[in-house]
Amino acid sequence: MPEAAVNRPGFQGSETSGVQVDIHSYGGDPIIIASSGRLPLVGRYRSDTDHALVSVTVDKQMQSAGTFTLSLKPARGVPELLFNRIVDDDWVDISFTRHGKVWHTMRGTIDQIGRTRSVAGSGATSYVYSITGRDHTKQFEMTPLWFNRFTHENLAGSASTRVYSILPTIGGDPAETVQAFLISWLQELESIGRANWPIPTTLPNTLGNFIEDIQAGFSLEGFTGVPDRISINPNFMEPTGNIWGLAQEWSDPAFCELWCDLGKGGVQLAAGEECTVEESSLSVFFRDRPFPLSGAVFDDQGNNPAGLSLGLDSAWFSLPLHIVPRQQIISDTVQRSGSERLNAFFVSPQLTQEFARIGRNDLLQPLWSSQDIFRHGMRRYDMMSRYKARNANLATLSATQRHMLRDWYAINPYLYNGEINLAVGRPDIRVGTRVRIPADAGETSLDETFYVEGVTHNWVFGQGIRTTLRVTRGWFGADDTLMDAIEQLVDQYAEPVRMTPRAASTGVA
Repeated sequence: MPEAAVNRPGFQGSETSGVQVDIHSYGGDPIIIASSGRLPLVGRYRSDTDHALVSVTVDKQMQSAGTFTLSLKPARGVPELLFNRIVDDDWVDISFTRHGKVWHTMRGTIDQIGRTRSVAGSGATSYVYSITGRDHTKQFEMTPLWFNRFTHENLAGSASTRVYSILPTIGGDPAETVQAFLISWLQELESIGRANWPIPTTLPNTLGNFIEDIQAGFSLEGFTGVPDRISINPNFMEPTGNIWGLAQEWSDPAFCELWCDLGKGGVQLAAGEECTVEESSLSVFFRDRPFPLSGAVFDDQGNNPAGLSLGLDSAWFSLPLHIVPRQQIISDTVQRSGSERLNAFFVSPQLTQEFARIGRNDLLQPLWSSQDIFRHGMRRYDMMSRYKARNANLATLSATQRHMLRDWYAINPYLYNGEINLAVGRPDIRVGTRVRIPADAGETSLDETFYVEGVTHNWVFGQGIRTTLRVTRGWFGADDTLMDAIEQLVDQYAEPVRMTPRAASTGVA
């Protein structure tokens, strides 16, 4: 075949892909007595004695529960068996295969099971079942922070005190705080029989207990705790909401990322790394926002007081990087928008005695670009943190964080967001990683690199897998040109010069 044909957009050559789905039931349901053990969905034709998958869709976005939808034909001769076999909160494993390699893509629990029954003109009756559910983020989202006030479950805040007591007396850093909210609250609620989430014995590579699995799979890879900070008084007598919402609230979301996915030994998979159901683990990932930082966070003496990784050593450039050849892309739609423009950054902690002692002016002054404001108007980014400095004053912490936010977001209107539709399945690509679309002939100035915040895999019987990526922070060009652009922008930023009371009244600095 001519080389030009092989390299043309949309040309794939041979593609072999498939899907593997197993349902695992815990058993013990008072109505659906047959619900127990492993149910593989391995049928391929309507005449099979096993249930046959028609389509599978898996969707994952950062910071929210991933979802799955299964469509299947029931086994021959037992059209009603699924209603008598499956219960909500049964566990499901979904793996995709491509060219003989396997990627365990989602492990979750069932929300709903439905049936469509149709009768043809000949009188023949056909059945199609649909099963929907969510990944293990659901267990946190579905666990309310509720205690029975008519008993001693949280008398005088006793349960809350036990959870918060694992934090240092002066408060914990974001990682310690999030772990306390996600794991310690589950343990406390489990002790009163309210958050067990039992694991079926047939589910591979688990410890038999959801809480123990999450503890083993809690990943702090990429969390540095820099700049050093501690939580401000997280002591609630009667917390409300759900565990996931509370953890997100205290995750310092302006500077950290928190999401659930599958990992291997509590570590994020490397680009292209295979992972079977026997190897994967339920994981919670917590890390610093891995975006580029310029050298402009140095102090006046050229020191780096916060100990941040800067320039091409920033975490952005060490994220797993997936290569997506242009030939694999059916279509992509990307855009950059002025609605993403930010040019004035304000950072302050919650009101504390230290805040009042330092003074509002030291903490609430902006870091801004007067040049950008002159042309585009003031575009504020206001962040109020639940954390204060551990070994430095609040003014230093706030100043450092203003510089970090500026480096990440000042370049927003020049970055591309959108969707990339692939002609093939790429089950190796996960959220929280990067993808690069290389230019032809190694022309790096035309490379396109994006951050992956959403992935959808859609498998249809007879057609195979197709993957759609939802991407942000796209940059056209080599990595060093991205850093050059950020440093060019941050040179325009300064903190406003404070005027003395006399100068303010006279207008003379």
